[in-house]
Amino acid sequence: MSEKPLLLVIDVGNTNTVFGIFQEGSEEPDFHKRTVTRRDRTSDELGLFLKGFLTQENVRSERIKRAIYSSVVPSLNPIIERMLEDWFDVNPKRITYEMNLNFGISYPRPFEIGADRLVNAAYCAKNYRNKKAILVDLGTATTFCVINEKPEYVGGVIAPGLKISMDALTRNTAQLPPIVFESPKKVLGGSTVESIQAGFFYGWVGLLREIVRAIKEEQPGDYVVVGTGGLVSTIHASHNQVFDEIDPMMTLKGLKILADLNI
Repeated sequence: MSEKPLLLVIDVGNTNTVFGIFQEGSEEPDFHKRTVTRRDRTSDELGLFLKGFLTQENVRSERIKRAIYSSVVPSLNPIIERMLEDWFDVNPKRITYEMNLNFGISYPRPFEIGADRLVNAAYCAKNYRNKKAILVDLGTATTFCVINEKPEYVGGVIAPGLKISMDALTRNTAQLPPIVFESPKKVLGGSTVESIQAGFFYGWVGLLREIVRAIKEEQPGDYVVVGTGGLVSTIHASHNQVFDEIDPMMTLKGLKILADLNI
């Protein structure tokens, strides 16, 4: 029996780059790998990394027949493309607002919409048809995207990222230690670490709730609030529930949706 061809999806973020592999016809990634986004990496370094990742998963690179990527780091775009062409003999598709999309855009400056936000909107348009949605991505920045029931990308909000805010606090205060973001047992901390954890956890829950509330007030309707990003599970699992649903793989799945429409 011949092996199914594979789709490679790549999400290049400011902090991390995520690679995912989909089998033909599958809606879920077989597996994925995260690495730090380094702007000084060469195409050969990335190629070696990705080859090693596939070997670890017992996947022959020759099975990759399609590739698509989203990037918010323009300087890395030619590196990604050269890596895919040289190491995998694949001509990749880059996410832009001008490609075939499964949603419309009623946004005055569509060229300013980040590729990651377009991909998340594609996920929403497929999975929440005839519904309004607020997509919250807890990445390097905390972004909110609103998709109406048509579906159309309406607009969004950009707030500071949780992790970079935590890093900035540690970097700029001599006596405060670095911490791991997690749900605290109580609001009033019994130590410096507990106090910082409570401040960030409840502070970010408040930020998320208030922006979602303000969006609903300005654009009334029945919304589903969907979260993604590396830290979304920590917030969703707590008693301070903000999201109706979460999907940490949203961006990879959105890339798959747009790959099927364009390549």
